[in-house]
Amino acid sequence: MSEKKSAPKTAAPKIAAPILPDYVFRWTAGKDPTAPAAIAKFFDSAPIRVLKERMCDIGRRMWQREYTDGNGGNLTVRVGDNLFLTTQTLISKGFMTPETIALVDGTGQQLAGKFKRTSECLTHLAIYRAQPSARATCHAHPVHATAFAVAGLQPPVGMIPEAEVFLGKIGLAPYFTPGTPELAAAVGDAAKRGHYSILMVNHGVITWGEHIEDAYWKMENTESYCKTVYIAKTLGAPLGTINATQMRDLINLRKSLGMADPRETRADKQLLDNSEFFGAFNPKTASKR
Repeated sequence: MSEKKSAPKTAAPKIAAPILPDYVFRWTAGKDPTAPAAIAKFFDSAPIRVLKERMCDIGRRMWQREYTDGNGGNLTVRVGDNLFLTTQTLISKGFMTPETIALVDGTGQQLAGKFKRTSECLTHLAIYRAQPSARATCHAHPVHATAFAVAGLQPPVGMIPEAEVFLGKIGLAPYFTPGTPELAAAVGDAAKRGHYSILMVNHGVITWGEHIEDAYWKMENTESYCKTVYIAKTLGAPLGTINATQMRDLINLRKSLGMADPRETRADKQLLDNSEFFGAFNPKTASKR
């Protein structure tokens, strides 16, 4: 009786190490194009076309989620030491095309693009000056977050871990006419103080991050958080928060993701101080802005 031969063993297929998506645009410092022909070539290059398409996609997502209405909202992406892609003025963010994207320098001067750049680009540029790590910005008017801005009220802290990790404390910039140097200075100051998401009083929201997806995610995070806090407040029950130790765990998690948080040096009582938020609902203790 012959022996049955066993099938030869085959090596298990090697599985590639998992990676994270990388949307960060990188440029060579000191190599910004300056001559008109070089600027035009750069503006029409394949990597820049990818960013233009991505900005249009973000614009559609903002419009579909009703974060913008009419021609509201705008986006920018840093693509050089002193070069920035920006959306055009007077266009619905739901119907942009790559041809509607412009290129400006750090003063807001338009260098390329058929259509005029947004009038609010100075506010975006102020964030880049205040935060060298900023690579993209997103401005919109999502209803719940803008309601907080109209009320001049900073959302409370310590209620949802994801908001603490990806946003930190949401900032508040005083009202100035949109598109003015005064508003740019106010927003730049808020960004300098470490706020990744900033409510502009009586205006809307502006967020920044290391790429355009990141800036937009922070816009979604901000609106979702403000909506949740608003609904929770209407339920009538006390709003709970995590404790100081748990908050420090989240701050450390933020740091591990590369996001600085100025709150790490604060005392425990200051970490979870929501007195201004709750005081706004008590006429006897609410302060006037």
